[in-house]
Amino acid sequence: MKKYTLYCGLNDKDSRRQEISTLEAAKVIRNACLHHADGATIFEADGIYRHEDGRQVSEKTLRVELLMVEEGVVRRIVDFLKAALNQESIAVQMQDVASVLW
Repeated sequence: MKKYTLYCGLNDKDSRRQEISTLEAAKVIRNACLHHADGATIFEADGIYRHEDGRQVSEKTLRVELLMVEEGVVRRIVDFLKAALNQESIAVQMQDVASVLW
């Protein structure tokens, strides 16, 4: 099975600033995940990257882990979140894992 980890930066793609609070963004993500899947785990993180123009950027980031879900569902969640959070992209990591519910 695959584990999907989404890295959702919270800086708006147009203003390049955080326009929605971290708490509100987490609510949007939680609702999207529960609408499309059976659950998720959400972590708050500090993201950093180098922009294509060379400047260094840091931003609040929400890391979302999804298990026991099909890739198509993850793509729908990502498409929704990109629009809802006004993101140019969301990084998605896919890992093969062994996972069961006991």
